[in-house]
Amino acid sequence: MSQSDTLFEEFEIQPFRQSGTKWDLMDCDRAILPFPRGAESRQSQNVSPDWANAVPSLIAKLVSEIVEKKKMELRFSLLEITVSELKSQFNALAVAKTRIVPINTFTPNPYDLLKPVLVSVQAVEDEFEAGWFDANIHTTGENEEEAVSNLKSLILDYFEIFTNEPSEKLGIEPKRQLAILNQYIQKRP
Repeated sequence: MSQSDTLFEEFEIQPFRQSGTKWDLMDCDRAILPFPRGAESRQSQNVSPDWANAVPSLIAKLVSEIVEKKKMELRFSLLEITVSELKSQFNALAVAKTRIVPINTFTPNPYDLLKPVLVSVQAVEDEFEAGWFDANIHTTGENEEEAVSNLKSLILDYFEIFTNEPSEKLGIEPKRQLAILNQYIQKRP
């Protein structure tokens, strides 16, 4: 009998799980305790006499379980990163407090709107900025209502100035702005 056979006789390998149960990785942390020698203990512990042939399949199962656990950890990490990014974007939107506000009328001024003008209103430091991006017209006010009111006045000022100026005297940007203003505004006769 060799020295290694003597060691195996003194210490039998305890099965970590019973047949049919799921592999528990926490079992790897448990200490392997020696069992009494003898045929009775082998039979009572249900240790296969052919355990050496079963070890490779147990290792393969262990590796498979570890790989699955690592995949799950990676998925959770990616989800945590995604949620963190979404929170950051949500907070940025909440801080910006940008709203889209329709302008539906220029009453009491003698101008008709052909279609509503959608403008953005957002807080900028201690005031509010209102802007019509299509026409590139922006202004500010102490509150949202004042910013929109100032923008309406500025839109009408631009419309009045550009329509009273001969077309050849207008630059490229004022011509573009006038073209957009003509799609939305009409002066009453």
